[in-house]
Amino acid sequence: MKYFYTLLVIVFFPFVLLAQNNWDVVWTMDQKPFLDPRTDSEMAIVKAGFDTDQDGWGEFLCAWTDKEFNYILMYEASGDNTYDLVWYWEYPLPANSFAGIAVGDFDNNGLPEIVTTMPSIVNEDSPKRLWVFEWNGVQGENKYGKGDELGSITATNSWNFGLPNGIDFRPYGLTIEDIDNDGKNELIVGVRSGDRGREIVIVRATGNLSGFGTFETEFSFQESFNGSLYNVTTGDLDNDGNKEIYGLIWDQMTIRFFETTGADQYELVTSLDQVTPGVDYGALDAVRVADVNNDGVNEMYIAGTEPDNTLFMVTNISDVSQITASDIVPFYKIPQQADGKLRSMQIADPDGDGNLDLMIAGEMNGQIFDLEYKGSGDPADSSNWELSTIFDMFEYAPDTVGTLTPRLFYGSPAGDMDNDGKQEYLFVNYRTSFPAWAEDKYLWMIEIDQVTDVETTVETIPNKIELLQNFPNPFNPTTNIGFNLSESGFVTLTIYDLLGKKVQTLVDKQMNAGTHKVEFNAISLSAGTYFYELKVNSSTNPNGFVQTKKLLLLK
Repeated sequence: MKYFYTLLVIVFFPFVLLAQNNWDVVWTMDQKPFLDPRTDSEMAIVKAGFDTDQDGWGEFLCAWTDKEFNYILMYEASGDNTYDLVWYWEYPLPANSFAGIAVGDFDNNGLPEIVTTMPSIVNEDSPKRLWVFEWNGVQGENKYGKGDELGSITATNSWNFGLPNGIDFRPYGLTIEDIDNDGKNELIVGVRSGDRGREIVIVRATGNLSGFGTFETEFSFQESFNGSLYNVTTGDLDNDGNKEIYGLIWDQMTIRFFETTGADQYELVTSLDQVTPGVDYGALDAVRVADVNNDGVNEMYIAGTEPDNTLFMVTNISDVSQITASDIVPFYKIPQQADGKLRSMQIADPDGDGNLDLMIAGEMNGQIFDLEYKGSGDPADSSNWELSTIFDMFEYAPDTVGTLTPRLFYGSPAGDMDNDGKQEYLFVNYRTSFPAWAEDKYLWMIEIDQVTDVETTVETIPNKIELLQNFPNPFNPTTNIGFNLSESGFVTLTIYDLLGKKVQTLVDKQMNAGTHKVEFNAISLSAGTYFYELKVNSSTNPNGFVQTKKLLLLK
């Protein structure tokens, strides 16, 4: 512990020249449905980049809380930079904290669900805290839950986590994935605070939740801490095939590492208390694991919550149970504006160049950061990264410095929702302040001004049609899929889940002979095994080419 704290003090972070901003604001929410115009409110979360109704148009979900009336909203792209409200639901009880949102096939019946949690105000009762809305399965219909008319939708199923009356319980972080590799998805829930301390709960659905299915607790961890548990994320840091859960408590960076050891089996393997003594670092959904430099070894990245904008890294871990405080080292410092502070962090590749980016919401900075790996060198060396500020609220409101106090609380990469070849990123302003700035917004969408497409090399014509293994594999969240065409033909390249359900079509067009490569971004999907299938001239010729391979998504 003493060794690490010394390193934290003396490490040198050079300030860097920020790369040019090539992102544009393309859509904003300046009026919330169901609220009086220009009401200051607390939009706390956005999740984006899925296509639950399988119509080819991307969707995003957002929610506001801490009010008497609270809603979750779904918007869907309907054209270039055009988004429509297609579904919403009002939480049935007042809230006392932030909502959680996840999208996935929670009950493993082939239909995705919207899952949301809310820390409802507790009296001498045990109100529901979790609601599930299952898609109706009709392509192109944004119908989730029971009922056909917006405004009268009810949940497919709901649950109070089996809690006794009078218990304060505040679920926040949600992830749907097959965390124990048993072939069935679970819901991993992080409880940021409550009467029983900070908790991690793993929930499974038994049966079909649209029928007589029920919820069961597969694993529960409870411990009292001084700080809140804002981060519960997953990955495989030690590359042993057993997934892990990371709970980072906002108490001078206090961390719990859990590892799966078999079906429904979970073990607390490492406990680190106050890794940064005297500096109250935490993380708000900002711990991510990925193999950024494609060397077969995963790294962990942590965006710290304190105003000095420090990023931490953990790397070269062969056994997660052997992690010590000295393994968690600062590796990059983002220049501070206003009161600084980093919040949610996601990993994506918005420009499609194969180099992964740490996309970070800078809360009081009023900025969104994109820290991109340059493609070579040790990721622990800050010189191998390039920093861009892709949004700066004070550039839009230069006269409000000192009076406007933004809170860019949560952000989400979205892929290409509107099919214009450009990827989007959404983020919320948790603390809107219309009196300080009349042009403030609840939610912003920015889009990279760069079109990405299938990469083709035609210098040498292959002598056969061939589907290549994706690289990297395993991957998180992007991978490249290559294929060879010995002659021109109509090509489809499709991603399927384990149940054989189509997840995404990457290519569906006539293509020339040559070697081709396309990027698959799985940022909105749950971790697990997927398949990708290449078809060439198969719709017009019974002897057309068809080949399938497997890929593994780790988060």
